[in-house]
Amino acid sequence: MVRLANILQILAVVVFLAAPYGLPLLGLSGGRLAVENRPQAPVPPLAEALDAPGRYGPALAAHVRDAAPFRDHLIRANNRLRLALFGESPVPGVIVGRNDWLYYNLEHALDDYLNVVPLSERDMQEMVRVQVARRDWLAEQGIAYLVMFAPNKERVYPEHLPPGLHPLRPESRLSQIIPRLRAAGLDVLDLRQAVTAGKAAGRTYMKTDTHWNGYGGLLGASALVAALSGRFPALEPLDPSNYELVVTDRPGGDLSEMLLLPDLWREPDVSARSRVAALARPAAPGDYPDPADHPERERAAYETDRKDWPRAVFFHDSFARAMQVHAAERFSRSVFLWTHALVPFVIEKERPDVVVLEVVERYVFALLVDWSN
Repeated sequence: MVRLANILQILAVVVFLAAPYGLPLLGLSGGRLAVENRPQAPVPPLAEALDAPGRYGPALAAHVRDAAPFRDHLIRANNRLRLALFGESPVPGVIVGRNDWLYYNLEHALDDYLNVVPLSERDMQEMVRVQVARRDWLAEQGIAYLVMFAPNKERVYPEHLPPGLHPLRPESRLSQIIPRLRAAGLDVLDLRQAVTAGKAAGRTYMKTDTHWNGYGGLLGASALVAALSGRFPALEPLDPSNYELVVTDRPGGDLSEMLLLPDLWREPDVSARSRVAALARPAAPGDYPDPADHPERERAAYETDRKDWPRAVFFHDSFARAMQVHAAERFSRSVFLWTHALVPFVIEKERPDVVVLEVVERYVFALLVDWSN
C-alpha cells in the first residue's frame, strides 16, 4: 500500500510538471502572466544543475510557478472571491475606490496624493540644475524648452478614492518644485488646473487605468499649444469645443489587468473625435536609433503641411500616448520619444524649434535624469 502511495505521489508530481506542456495541446491556457507584464521564467539548462546548483533550483522553481496549470484561472478566482467577500483589492498595487474606480498604489502614487514624501532641498536644487543645463544647451542652438507636468489620477479624481484618504499636508511635491523651476527662468506647464476644470465637460481619466483618457490627452495638448503660442505666434489654438466626446466599451485598463479581470472590470472609455479633418499624418521616424529601445515604447512621428508651424521633439512617459495625436495637429513635424533623458543625437538629427519634456506627477524625480548619449 505504501509503495502504491509513493507511486501515485510521483505520478501526481510528473502530471503537474508536464501539464503546462500538455494543456496547450488540449486548447487550454496554462497561464499567460498577464498581470506581471513580463516573460515567463524559462526552463533552466539541465547542465546548470551540476555547474551551479544554487542557481538552478530557484530558476526551476520560478519556471514551475509561472507555468503552473490553470495559473491565471486560479488567480482570477481568488481575486473575484476577495473582491466579492471583502470588497478589497487582492493586489497590493491596486486600490479599489468608490463607484467602480481603481487607483494605482505603486511608484509612490498614493504617497504623492497624501503629500507624505516631500522633496528635499538637495533634490530640488539638483532638479533645477539639470533642467537649467538642458534649457541653456538648447537655447545656444535657438531651440525653446518647455517642461510640462501631467497630474496623477488621484489629484484630479479624489472623490472616488476610499473614504478616509486625504492629503496630510497642503503642499505636494509638484507644488514644491514648480515655483523653483519658474524662478530659475524655465518655462513650465502645470496641467493640474486645466485637466481638473475639464471634468465639467466629460471624464478625463480612465476608471480602470492609471492614465488619462483621450479627452484628458486633448486637454493637455490644448494647454500645450496655448503655452507655446506666445513664442510661436503662427500657432492656431487647439480648441476642445471642436471635438465630440465618444464613449466606447472596451476591456479594462492596466489596473484591471493587474487584477487579471479586464474582461469583467471593463472601461467605458472616453475619447475625443475631431469634427474637422485631421491635419497630422504619421511620418517616417528619424534616421537614428530609438532611445527607448523597447517593443512597447516605440517612437512616433507625425507631420502636417503647415511649414509655418514649429518642429517639436517630445521626451515623455506613458501619459504622452493619449496626447500625441492631438498635439501633432499643431506642429509641422512632431516626434515622440519614450524617455525622460535629453538625447543630443536626436536633437542634431531632428533640428526642432522646441523640445518638450512631459512628466507625470509621480515621476517628478525624472527631472534628475540627465543627458543620454
